[in-house]
Amino acid sequence: MKYKHPFTMVEILLALGVCAIGICSIMVLFPIGANASRDAAMETYAANAADQMLNYLKYEITSDNDKWLEYIQGQPTATSNTLDNINPSGKEISPYDLLNTATVWQSTPLGTTVANNVFQHKDNKGVYQILSCRNATPDVTSSEVDFRAIMNVWQRPVVISSTVTLPDLMAIQLNVEVSWPASLPYAARQKSLYVLEFFNPSFTP
Repeated sequence: MKYKHPFTMVEILLALGVCAIGICSIMVLFPIGANASRDAAMETYAANAADQMLNYLKYEITSDNDKWLEYIQGQPTATSNTLDNINPSGKEISPYDLLNTATVWQSTPLGTTVANNVFQHKDNKGVYQILSCRNATPDVTSSEVDFRAIMNVWQRPVVISSTVTLPDLMAIQLNVEVSWPASLPYAARQKSLYVLEFFNPSFTP
């Protein structure tokens, strides 16, 4: 009759050690996957917000020639809608007071139907706060904000080649930079840049 040797305590401990190493190795991947999923969701939301903003501005600017002059050239007089020709991020000396609707942010969104989650800065042209509230109406002062970012918008001329630049009465390039999370200093945020070029439908040579 063949005698079967039972497992020794050393063998059991070695087996448990191997299992523990494998389980710990797998568990380490969960935070990495969760962070990657979160970053992907934030980038998707930033892209959607930028697309929404670009199309909103395109609609506004091209609605009539007066709007084009107001946004692009600041005519007949400079207004709060006139876009800078450089990235307005340089105006942000320190992180904005994100909840302050008294002196920093408009309390109502830019557009009630198109851009109901975009709030314009009261002083800095082309600076907006965008946010997402899962279970509430978007509100700058809300405590239920899932995503909060700063959007910088500026204009640039449309360059065809090294020697050809279209006049700004004919065409324009809109640039939108979304940086998040908004509570961090500008240099520490993730950033995405989006560009849209379009022509003035009212332009006549």
